[in-house]
Amino acid sequence: MSYAEKRRHPRLSVFSAAMLVLDDQGYLSEVKDLSQGGARVALPRNWNLPVATECLLLLIFDQETVLGIRVRVVRVGVDDLGLEFSPGQDERIAAVLYESRFIEHE
Repeated sequence: MSYAEKRRHPRLSVFSAAMLVLDDQGYLSEVKDLSQGGARVALPRNWNLPVATECLLLLIFDQETVLGIRVRVVRVGVDDLGLEFSPGQDERIAAVLYESRFIEHE
């Protein structure tokens, strides 16, 4: 069974600007894919925070559409981060997935 087949939620490949915000620090990134359970983003420059870090992910779809969602880092890869959406944000997750349908896909 492939890795993708083990996922609980199917992934949607997208490309969108993003920023991870923790306290008063911002880390620019880009979204690689989204699912109902989380997101994969490019590893930001100067990222030195560990797995389990909780922060705000701002998804920048365009100048008028920026959505924030609380996440927890579940994986730090060589060139990407695996993020899990924090519980209790069902409406926000639905809004993020809805907006992602209107951006160009890779």
